[in-house]
Amino acid sequence: MAEKDEDFADLILSQTGMDWDLIQGDMHETSTEELIKGLTALELYVNKKFAKEIAGRDDAVFHFRKLIQDGKYWPENGPGKGWTPIHAIHILALIKSKDALSLLLDTMRYRGDDLDIWLTENVAGLLFAFGEDAIDPLKEFTIDETLEAFARATATTALVLLSKNRPSQKNEVMQHLIKLLNTTGDIKFASLVIQDLALFHDMSIMPEIHRAFEEGRIVEIFMSEENLEKRIKGKDDENKIRKHMQDPLNHFSREHIEGLHNMQTSEAEEDFSWLGDDDPESEMDDEIIRKEKIGRNEPCPCGSGKKYKKCCMGKEKSYDSCQNSQKNPLSRITSLKNSSKKAGKD
Repeated sequence: MAEKDEDFADLILSQTGMDWDLIQGDMHETSTEELIKGLTALELYVNKKFAKEIAGRDDAVFHFRKLIQDGKYWPENGPGKGWTPIHAIHILALIKSKDALSLLLDTMRYRGDDLDIWLTENVAGLLFAFGEDAIDPLKEFTIDETLEAFARATATTALVLLSKNRPSQKNEVMQHLIKLLNTTGDIKFASLVIQDLALFHDMSIMPEIHRAFEEGRIVEIFMSEENLEKRIKGKDDENKIRKHMQDPLNHFSREHIEGLHNMQTSEAEEDFSWLGDDDPESEMDDEIIRKEKIGRNEPCPCGSGKKYKKCCMGKEKSYDSCQNSQKNPLSRITSLKNSSKKAGKD
């Protein structure tokens, strides 16, 4: 069986109508502004070579700042179908300059809602890619009490990742997180910080954590003290840590793009037949009625952390059975994030 083309010229042609050979032949002579227009035109289907070409441009951050600030690029029905800013933040992590880090932090600060699940699932790894020079800016970011809790917690996760890669920084970062735990007025943020502290697997932090629980500074729905202690003693989070430490360039690999493509395609082909009759007098099961009232973009009630449309929507099994399945801790946090935002709007 022939090896698949890592440039996925076939996918680019079939999904966008663009010829990769022509793009590749011209891109070295193309201005950065035009390359980013090409980034938008390619939608999801941006490969490593194209990403690296933009990352190598001195003015890439300037153009990305304008793009990220422009709200039209974020929605799924906008230019690039919402993929352009997502590709942009991964390219910022390839650039690794001070200005690139500043823009990524600004994106977390002002575009957290637009980043959605990418914030909690991917951005910590992108921050990690900036290396040791990111530690001080991240510390400064995390002490800002005006920031949304999940944006700050993404930065604390990145700090822990960086300290794991640089053992000499461990104690300094751990003490910084303990100080945040003891001084923040945001109990949601405190509840996330203790989970990052658990990644150190250092039992010496337990007195501080116990005190936070005793004083009611932790939302126990995020994690109980007993489960947190088990996490500190265990090593179950190693896979999550390794995932965050991946090369940002992997985002543009054929394997990853195909995975996103398949997810996007399956979403478009969802079967809605299970919804039944919309008539209020329908004899539809109460469970189905309850599911029908859930918005497509709301967090799935099963607690997976995914949007309803990307989880239980369109599936025959009830979300109660899904609720009993094993969940990704970060996904559960995302679900709580979305639920708390919805409650705030109400």
